[in-house]
Amino acid sequence: MSPLPMVTPVLAAGSITDINPGLTIWTGITFVILLLVLKRFAWGPIVRTLDERERTIRGAIDSARRERAEAEKLLAAQKEGLAQAQREAAEIARRNQQDVEALRQELTGRARKEAEELVAEARRQIAEELVRARADLRSQVVDLAIDAAGRLVQASIDAPAQRRLVEEYLAQLPGDRAA
Repeated sequence: MSPLPMVTPVLAAGSITDINPGLTIWTGITFVILLLVLKRFAWGPIVRTLDERERTIRGAIDSARRERAEAEKLLAAQKEGLAQAQREAAEIARRNQQDVEALRQELTGRARKEAEELVAEARRQIAEELVRARADLRSQVVDLAIDAAGRLVQASIDAPAQRRLVEEYLAQLPGDRAA
């Protein structure tokens, strides 16, 4: 007996483009089972995770929109506050300028009044000094004239002539002064 040679079964291998109906059916069944297992155990958690992630992203977007809107409102309020502060500063500056102008006019008026009073006082003092100077001058002129007349009279009139002049003067005086 001769031993039989060992034969190894050879699987029929086909080319890639050959269709094997048994393999196709088992591949389809395996794919369907895989889909059922994935649906049962994986799709639910994956979909829930995706839904949760979507809600989180939407919440973040909505929150960002709200915060942006709030930031824009705050910016607008801040701009309005700045504009109001500028208006108030301009109004204060205008009022201060008016106050300064009013004070300047008041001080100018006071200075004019004081200057006019000083000029009037100076004119009054000058007039008084002029009156005094004229009176002093008149007094000095009278004294000089009397002195000069006295010297002339002494030089040219002797004692009897002086006596006669005094008597004539006394005679010309009204009655109550002569006594």
